Amino acid sequence: MMRRSIKRAVISVIVLFSVYSLVTLAAPLPQNETRLFAYSADGQSYGYVDTTGEWAIEPEFDFAGDFVDGLAVVAQDGKYGYIDPTGAVVIEPAYDFAEDFSNGLAVVVVDGAFGYVDDTGQLVIDTQFDDAYPFAENGLAAAKEGALYGYIDTTGQFVIEPQFQSAFKFSEDLAAVVVDDQTGFIDDSGQMVIDPQFAYAGDFSEGLAVVVVGDQAGFIDNTGDLVIEPQFDYALDFSGDLAAVSINDRFGYINPEGDFVIEPQFAFAESFSEGLAAVSIDDYLGYIDDTGQMMIDPQYDQAGPFQDGLARVEKAFEWGVIDPKGEAQFTLPVTAVEPTETIVRSYLPGIPDEVREGICPELSVVVPNSSARRCLIAGNEIGEVSIFDPCLLASNGQTLVCGVDPIAGASGFQVSLLEPLPETDAPAGDEANQSGAWLLQLADGATCQYIYGATFTVNDQRVNYVCSDNSVLLGDLLPGTVWQGEQVDRADIEGEFDEGYTASQVNDAAISAVWQPVDPADLINEIGLAPDAVGTSIEGLAELVTPQLVPATPFSKDDNGEFIGEPAHLRFTFDNVDLPEWGGIYPDQAQLLIYPVEAYETMAEEAGVDTVSDRLDALRTLLADRPETIEDPIPVLADFGSAVQDLVAQVQYLDFNGGSGIRFITHYGVDDSPITDYDTFYTFQGLTDDGQYYIAFYNPASTALLPSDLAAIDTLLEDPAEFKENYQTYLKETTDALDQASPADFTPDLSQLDTMLESLQIGPTEN
Repeated sequence: MMRRSIKRAVISVIVLFSVYSLVTLAAPLPQNETRLFAYSADGQSYGYVDTTGEWAIEPEFDFAGDFVDGLAVVAQDGKYGYIDPTGAVVIEPAYDFAEDFSNGLAVVVVDGAFGYVDDTGQLVIDTQFDDAYPFAENGLAAAKEGALYGYIDTTGQFVIEPQFQSAFKFSEDLAAVVVDDQTGFIDDSGQMVIDPQFAYAGDFSEGLAVVVVGDQAGFIDNTGDLVIEPQFDYALDFSGDLAAVSINDRFGYINPEGDFVIEPQFAFAESFSEGLAAVSIDDYLGYIDDTGQMMIDPQYDQAGPFQDGLARVEKAFEWGVIDPKGEAQFTLPVTAVEPTETIVRSYLPGIPDEVREGICPELSVVVPNSSARRCLIAGNEIGEVSIFDPCLLASNGQTLVCGVDPIAGASGFQVSLLEPLPETDAPAGDEANQSGAWLLQLADGATCQYIYGATFTVNDQRVNYVCSDNSVLLGDLLPGTVWQGEQVDRADIEGEFDEGYTASQVNDAAISAVWQPVDPADLINEIGLAPDAVGTSIEGLAELVTPQLVPATPFSKDDNGEFIGEPAHLRFTFDNVDLPEWGGIYPDQAQLLIYPVEAYETMAEEAGVDTVSDRLDALRTLLADRPETIEDPIPVLADFGSAVQDLVAQVQYLDFNGGSGIRFITHYGVDDSPITDYDTFYTFQGLTDDGQYYIAFYNPASTALLPSDLAAIDTLLEDPAEFKENYQTYLKETTDALDQASPADFTPDLSQLDTMLESLQIGPTEN
């Protein structure tokens, strides 16, 4: 269960508890019990499936948590209770909130007050505390009375009086506590055995605990000695003899002596569980063993820890459970909601690292555009050749990439051509894909891929698509608001090859998404601007600028009901930063975006979205009038969803060759939380003088004027209610402080970013 405290949410960000885990580790199951997994087929009602993917407890709950110690938290009609693995209600839903059981008791909340129930549902400790943690094995739990934390026993009596700013669960006989914004450790008598001196301290695990000194993480032993000096950007707890740590944005694993056993190489890394750990490569997760060998290839969007020989994983809108060999026990759609519109995704691949040799003598039969190819790729053995179709031009418009699959997470490989690409005619006949739909996502979450070459017919129709749910699609697709296909389960196909196959059960399958690769030349024509027509000076900021063509994303509603979408545009990234192929804004990474204005406004207007024209009009007015004081939020495209532009500082107008814009430091928030030095960014919004192009630039901008360590943030949140009440005053004071700073007080120096944008050239250079 998720904790409620704002402070704990901040801690989870700073200290990097895993963001990828799908489930928490519970106690191992008894031999005669089977794992159950919470699931909703429609996103509304939750039940539980077993290890075969079949319903074990029918969906009837508004929320369903994991089973821990034989009970799971469920919610009905806004109230929380507990069920057992048969689905029987053991503790009636009567609480405003409830947490998992720990050492025989569970935290429950009524009217904002925290107490504890036992596994029979008896309220053994009245709801009386302002906050409360689970009980540890030593029979103590951190609880808050007024503004301070202490520790209670299982009768609810304070055995360590409230005296700490924050207090956490005991682990290996010690508990982290915060005094005067510094963290130390106490024993179960309340004696301070490790003096408060750390910006943060985690739980003890395997005799060591993560601590943060300044902004670097290291490890102490239970005497408080630094046995591994602070040197890491991030660190997770030891699991066995290994701990995941990060240096220079790469994760590896160290031993208790602080030596790297697995060198830093991953974008993210989880702790080991049952001999395997989830790691991230090229935006996808796989599993390694304790030698660093990849045991399950990166392919998942999310990957949980192994428990009782199983791990929960998710990819391409499907989730399931795998064993340590990576074999799926079952797969189910994340949800099975009937689409109201099929999303057609124009697609260009990124540029993978792997390079293989080959020739590409023919155009693709799968993708009907002049840039897609069918290639013959050399294998590892002499004479070994494989056919790949489609092979696509990448987002730089030059590199040919084979073996890519955006649904499965396969990045593919570059083709080193042994011969120049020949001129060739487009393929014809039954084998050619007339719809151009290469990959499909069905409404039930199954994914389908067009097949080329020899196939078979069912009911006299060619089998054109093979799907992940063991079905096939027959004949041509029927485009429309919601695309349709004729679906047949393979188990229902009868007959012999020489006599022809038949199927009596043919179903209409709604298609939620279609992937259609595009020709980079067509995108350049659509944008009206080639990447080599844009130039800028990056001296002192980056070594390399990489241009990318980004296909259009049709406007659609996100999870918050907000319309999101953007036209085809140019994107420039810096120093090989790898951003998602499908576009969007990622302000935590430097990026320059150039959009065609007319296409943006037309696309939004056709979707019934007014915000694009409104914001462009507001930007035009702002750049024409150049007011010194700006009261309203500065118009930004695209949307940041439900986040609000709650801070604008360091406003300055900039001119470049053939255009102008406004730059500022900003922050987007979804609630009344402290603003830290790692969540503000430099923003530039501009237009060319002829009105053809809208230019946006984003770059993280940190400053020592904003808090970065837990202690400083914790001080701001000492009284959350008071902080929330005075939030507007806090925003004004923060804005004033940033406005009074010099450009050099930020990293990078704002003047360097200004110089880069003022050197911007779009189109032919004026002489």
